[in-house]
Amino acid sequence: MVTERLTLRPVSPDDADAFFAWRSRPDVVRYMYQPPWDVATAEVKLRTWSSAPFEEPGDVLVLAVEADGDVIGETLLKWAAGPRQAELGYAMHPDVGGRGLATEAARATLGLAFAAYGFHRVYARIDEENLASVRVAERLGMRQEARLLENDLRDGVWANEVVYAILDREHAEHA
Repeated sequence: MVTERLTLRPVSPDDADAFFAWRSRPDVVRYMYQPPWDVATAEVKLRTWSSAPFEEPGDVLVLAVEADGDVIGETLLKWAAGPRQAELGYAMHPDVGGRGLATEAARATLGLAFAAYGFHRVYARIDEENLASVRVAERLGMRQEARLLENDLRDGVWANEVVYAILDREHAEHA
């Protein structure tokens, strides 16, 4: 999938070094509900994620986000347990932050979720302190549906989570 500035494609095991570049950074993964990766984790995850998506709930599609031939980030769609619902995720290397690339990549991934996979509702779970990610969700036309108090333990401290979502018909209005 190609946007104005980006190419999104399924990940491959060859992307492990690029993913490790941001997923090994504590400042990036602190909002990702998991610890920083080591090289071995990157290699295992990229092999797992490079299989065909959406055979059953829980399946994940991860797309590598490229700019000028370099992998600079990722987007994710996860088939949620609810009927025709998916979770959206996105992360970019901090070196490319502040240019609207996460919004552009996430917008393309939302289009894929609705047009290609037929999801009815897509949501994003975001640590409330991750203001950049909240702004991306709002730029996508997603609305805040929930604020979950102290539902995640991050670095030994309870953290709040916000849930943003958009329906297929709402996405069509913003596209």
